Amino acid sequence: IDKTTKNVIRTQAIDTINGMFFQGVMSPTWYTDIDMLFTKYKFDEDVVFSLFNYCYDRKALHRKYLFTVADAWAKSGIKDQNDLDRYSLNYEKSIQIKRTIAKKLGLARNLSQYEEAYVDKWVIEFNYPLDIIEIALKRTTSKTNPSFDYLDKLISDWHDRNLKTEEDVNNFCLELPKYKRPRKIIFAPVPMTPGIA
Repeated sequence: IDKTTKNVIRTQAIDTINGMFFQGVMSPTWYTDIDMLFTKYKFDEDVVFSLFNYCYDRKALHRKYLFTVADAWAKSGIKDQNDLDRYSLNYEKSIQIKRTIAKKLGLARNLSQYEEAYVDKWVIEFNYPLDIIEIALKRTTSKTNPSFDYLDKLISDWHDRNLKTEEDVNNFCLELPKYKRPRKIIFAPVPMTPGIA
């Protein structure tokens, strides 16, 4: 009964996609692709519909783009609508943080695709707010040409050390000079050899 109910819901979802995005003339290959979204990615019906809607809104409803987005969603752990809502909130937060970072670094351009991927990692994967990222930005002031690679090394190190809050990171940064301070070298007096002036 559960399987039959699920099949009915999926059939309704596919019919809705066909009607809304293909005016009722969806090609057979799309049916195979939709089945893959259910089986390979384990997306539920709402997420599959949202995926088509997302691509359609961006005028990019073609197979390659759809599966690129599907891969990104799957890597972010999206399976149902609650997961997607949480991801969307983090994504919006990430966009705002990207703009702020570009402004604080004095960049007269948008971030590159690779720079944006770093920020998505910090915000979405590490769940770090702007306050923590800003500590890393401040630590680049002594660098003549700070790079996102350098920022990523700092922030990834904090994440690996399980530093979760701004206070954790600040305390760690205060303790850091202790570990980097060079050890004192004590020179023992050299004994004088008798008979040598």
